[in-house]
Amino acid sequence: MSTDTPRTDTDESTERAGQPLVRVSGLEKYFWENDSIVDRLLGDEPVAVRAVDDVSFDIHEGETLGLVGESGCGKSTTGETLLGLQEPTDGRVEFDGENVYKLSGQPLTEFRQRAQVVFQDPFSSLDPRMTIGEVVQQPLDIHDVDDPAARPGRVRELLERVGLSVDQLDRYPHEFSGGQRQRIAIARALALEPEFIVLDEPTSALDVSVQAQVLNLLADLQEEFDLTYLLISHNLSVIRHICDRVAVMYLGEIVEIGPADVLFEEPKHPYTEALLESVPRASTEERDRDRETLSGDVPSPRNPPSGCRFRTRCPKVIPPDDLGIDQADYRAIMNVRERIEGRDLSLESIDEFDPEDGEVQARDVPGFVATVKTRLLERELPPRHDEILEDALAELADADWDGAASRLREAYESPCERNRPTLGDDDHPVACHLFAEESNVDGSVETHRHS
Repeated sequence: MSTDTPRTDTDESTERAGQPLVRVSGLEKYFWENDSIVDRLLGDEPVAVRAVDDVSFDIHEGETLGLVGESGCGKSTTGETLLGLQEPTDGRVEFDGENVYKLSGQPLTEFRQRAQVVFQDPFSSLDPRMTIGEVVQQPLDIHDVDDPAARPGRVRELLERVGLSVDQLDRYPHEFSGGQRQRIAIARALALEPEFIVLDEPTSALDVSVQAQVLNLLADLQEEFDLTYLLISHNLSVIRHICDRVAVMYLGEIVEIGPADVLFEEPKHPYTEALLESVPRASTEERDRDRETLSGDVPSPRNPPSGCRFRTRCPKVIPPDDLGIDQADYRAIMNVRERIEGRDLSLESIDEFDPEDGEVQARDVPGFVATVKTRLLERELPPRHDEILEDALAELADADWDGAASRLREAYESPCERNRPTLGDDDHPVACHLFAEESNVDGSVETHRHS
């Protein structure tokens, strides 16, 4: 006879104590281009758009985690993939200890009840053919919650709780303002009494005064119903107002995560510093402050940079140790190198024409080099580096793009592009080589620290 003691609900809750409600591990979501049957017949290789690439974070019960970053960095895709609204390419999401992507049948239905979403644009997320009473009641009907006769009463309670009048039950979404429509979306999300809600830019389409009202409502609802939030936003003021912890996202990756008060006061990653620097200040004392804006464009997720993905725009990118170059000079040279590697320069526009016959003259290499330097550089370089750059541009004069890029890469390859920085797992981790020990190409080890 077995002597095993049956497990109880108390035993399971004890095991889960201290564990996060939501655990995201190595989440990836790629969208594929050139992947149709026609493309395959033509021999075209599929191209991955890396919207979410190896993202990991935890969300504990009752807290609000903010996910912040520039538009297009993968925030919304992360939230949708976390809930299973998008099929993941790889990775794992656990909700209350259960792998979300392995759920089916009744467990999946229960997860759908316990985890809800509020989308960015309430006008497009609400069915225009349904009254708001029908919109809020629909989840109750689908999941067969409560007695059918009791559902209208539940709908009225929800609408009143989010600040709407029950007299508006029979009106349609287009008859409401943006703020009111977002309240309707919140009421719909609360209908099934969830534990976890993904808030995808819930205030971005609203006026500032209405934003504050909706944020205060969300805070009150969280306290009243013991809710856990993932708040996705590009608005740092919103993030600071409501979040306990903040995860900063860049080009599909989490680059920094930590307590909100610590991250806002002591940011580590140069990208986080740049985001905070870009926030408008209300104080007149700071009206003349210098703003350090980021240079360059966000790289394409189709072909992200090697190593640290922020290195192409980073104002603190690490030069080779033996180079002895000023950061501003190094950044300028790297910008030229990236233009050459991307072939983002019209050589024909630099050529000169013979005024008599209108034909292109043979390229004058010194003149070509001087013209390119004037176009691409906004500063004078020290003689040593000016000579290296001119040698590379001389190769470009012969249309040898690869040779010019190779010359600059050989002289100026940064530790930031050799290895991909890891986030770590301490209380305030950051994925940046300024805070980590990384191996060089030759196998030696350097320690870089933020200064």
